[in-house]
Amino acid sequence: MPLLSLTIKSEELSKDEVSILLEREYDFTELKLLHVYHNIDSTNLTDHNDMTQEVMLFVKLGGLIENHKQIINYTGKYQTISSHIRDNTYTQDDYQIGSTTSVNNANSGSSTSTSRYEADIDIFNMIPIGASRCDGTNIVSRDVFKTLHSGGILHFGGELKFQLHYMNYLGNLVNMTTETGGISVLTKGKTKHLSFITLLFSYEEA
Repeated sequence: MPLLSLTIKSEELSKDEVSILLEREYDFTELKLLHVYHNIDSTNLTDHNDMTQEVMLFVKLGGLIENHKQIINYTGKYQTISSHIRDNTYTQDDYQIGSTTSVNNANSGSSTSTSRYEADIDIFNMIPIGASRCDGTNIVSRDVFKTLHSGGILHFGGELKFQLHYMNYLGNLVNMTTETGGISVLTKGKTKHLSFITLLFSYEEA
């Protein structure tokens, strides 16, 4: 089974989104993300709360897979009480409040307030790839073995839109850019390796 390796470095990592152009198009019948290698360090983050420990990393691979169909992750509160205003509507028979209670008094008002449990969540289409390092010198090597496509033909036009995110101390997913940090580009003091991330895929073509 052939292998496909993508490496994104330094300045490219710090962009909001980077477009990676491969040398040709692919018609995948099978595609798996096998391994992730990186040296991204949370000590480079700009928020002091995030600098003190490892952070969870996420990537978005737009153009390679249909993110909204194949990868869904939720973050937030899954059960919270929310108040809602429901419009009262007239019917031929009575006066209906929302969609649950009916009364025969047309002078009850034009709306009513209800409270119910529902999810207060954000929906993302990103692949979690594990933690950053924290003030370390090691290269993080992580097995993923995530099947991104199997069966049928997945046409990939050769342009990958890559985005790197992390989960901050508040539990929010934040784009890792020059504003949030996390990327070592310039060296200060002793020589340090530039930040990088390498994604290793296996695939089959039609």
